[in-house]
Amino acid sequence: METLTIEINNPKARRLIDDLADLGLISVKEEKRSWSERWEDLSKTLPDTSLITEEEIFEEINAVRKSSQSH
Repeated sequence: METLTIEINNPKARRLIDDLADLGLISVKEEKRSWSERWEDLSKTLPDTSLITEEEIFEEINAVRKSSQSH
């Protein structure tokens, strides 16, 4: 058995996943992680520096948002 994490960007994809689950081909288990658990994972990927300005943080957030909207 293989476990995958999938981000659903379109409601049609969710219907397809639900149909696969109804056929018994896959199982769907929703992950309910706390904010502190998600922050801990995220903070591990951040640079280990205090020299980042607030403006740089906002620029990075905007870049990620633009990137995710184009996919």
